[in-house]
Amino acid sequence: MSMDPMPTDAELSQYYAAYTKGEQVEVRAGLGSRRPLVRRIYHWLSGDVDPRDFVRIPRGAKVLDYGSGGATYLSYFDAIGVDIVGAEISDTMIAACDKAGLKVHRVHNFDAIPFDDAGFDVVYLMQVFEHVRSPQSFMAELGRVLRPGGTLYLAVPNAASLWRRVFQSNWVSGWFAPFHLAHYTAESLADLGAQCGLTVANTWSRTPESWFRLNLKAAIYRSDNEIESRRTFVDAPVARVMLMTLLRTFELFVRERDCLVMSFVKS
Repeated sequence: MSMDPMPTDAELSQYYAAYTKGEQVEVRAGLGSRRPLVRRIYHWLSGDVDPRDFVRIPRGAKVLDYGSGGATYLSYFDAIGVDIVGAEISDTMIAACDKAGLKVHRVHNFDAIPFDDAGFDVVYLMQVFEHVRSPQSFMAELGRVLRPGGTLYLAVPNAASLWRRVFQSNWVSGWFAPFHLAHYTAESLADLGAQCGLTVANTWSRTPESWFRLNLKAAIYRSDNEIESRRTFVDAPVARVMLMTLLRTFELFVRERDCLVMSFVKS
């Protein structure tokens, strides 16, 4: 079976630029940042994986938000006094962060992290690791920028998820071509981490309702290539509440859910 060549850095940059559609992005504190308790309750129901809910930051720690995107998490941690810096490839996102007074470094090379050795106590990547072309060398880079005893948090689509088997080719929240270049299980990530001096501290998974809804829409509207932005009956508030409730109940009996979250400690 032939394989398409891996995208180059320039091609990936073009993909991400097209994905943001050149839109202006404004960094602002949403309800989730202003009302942490409301956010945690909502995320318990929705299944959203949000580092504001689980990343533990010791007092005085230096933190890296790699792939900081629209800076929702970066701006929150910055506002509560965390010494945090972001890293991002999108010029649109970087401009928005600069305007908001947030520290963000430009990523020029997908296989290299633009920071010095042992510069951070905490590093987190939310839905980023599946986008890198060279996972082994990139994991080594993550280990390099962490201080001994520092913590790395990763969140990625879970290749062992029950929903991957259910939706198969319509598991678009996981496949998401051409942006997702590789897929991981807890075991494969643990192996990569071990090779780079990183020991697994915790592993868990859950399925965001938004991911499940996207897969369901892909299964229903198989010929629609713009299903991510298309609103359907599945997107109605009543339908979303029903899906959230069903998911949270059903997944009480499911071990492998769609979004895998792992934390590692550097020895």
